Amino acid sequence: MNRVTQNLLLLLLGGALLKISAFSADFANYVKPGFRPLVIAAGVVLVVLAVAALALDLRRSRSAARQGELLRARVAEEAYLAALVGRDPVTPAHQEEHEHVGGHRVAWLLVAPLTVIFLVAPPALGSFAVQQAEQTSHVPPPTLVEARPTVLKDGQVNTLSMIEFANLAWDDSSRALRGKTVRLTGFVVPSGRDGGWYLTRMRIGCCAADALTMQVMVKGVPAPATDAWVRVTGTWSPRKVRGTDAYSPPEVTASRVERIAAPDEPYE
Repeated sequence: MNRVTQNLLLLLLGGALLKISAFSADFANYVKPGFRPLVIAAGVVLVVLAVAALALDLRRSRSAARQGELLRARVAEEAYLAALVGRDPVTPAHQEEHEHVGGHRVAWLLVAPLTVIFLVAPPALGSFAVQQAEQTSHVPPPTLVEARPTVLKDGQVNTLSMIEFANLAWDDSSRALRGKTVRLTGFVVPSGRDGGWYLTRMRIGCCAADALTMQVMVKGVPAPATDAWVRVTGTWSPRKVRGTDAYSPPEVTASRVERIAAPDEPYE
């Protein structure tokens, strides 16, 4: 791979980062929203470096072309003078600078992220990632979730994140969920059991690679299509802990399930 191709790939990679961060919200499928400025900055840096390298290579190419023309003119002049005086032409002494333009093969690795972003564009993690996990981590116990007091109101729908619902469901001593109507948002994952399905949301600390599965068992309504994003309205059903079932996901008896578009920020 020559230097021009390397720099063009670098330019395309920077443009790809800007495409998913500055001109769309696709970056949120891979990292937390707070990383958006960093992704944009990285894209800008790559574009600037690539443009600067291309400009430098163009300048070097023009300089080499001028030096070549000058050398050829000197050779022609020497040949003409040698013919006039009847001697052999003397080749001008010069030192050629050999530039390695072959580049490194490792630069071809830049093609991989470009192909992924422009051709494949993987969506946010969904039911396949959940079902393929060797050990699904349901909504964690309160020692693993954020302690954040949430006050619910009677007589109205309380919109909660999965982490807020987890706190209240695992800490039944406060009885904050009893008799309250809640609304949760997530995507559908089959439960493999009769009588319910999982409302699921991924929670990430940095990027999709460290995603934690947050699930709530939904009962009372048929399961929508797998991976469909839905908004579930219902009431909490207290868990009945039996043996190893101590860490089973909490349950919600749904009164309404609405199909919605996938949110711009699919992770919590």
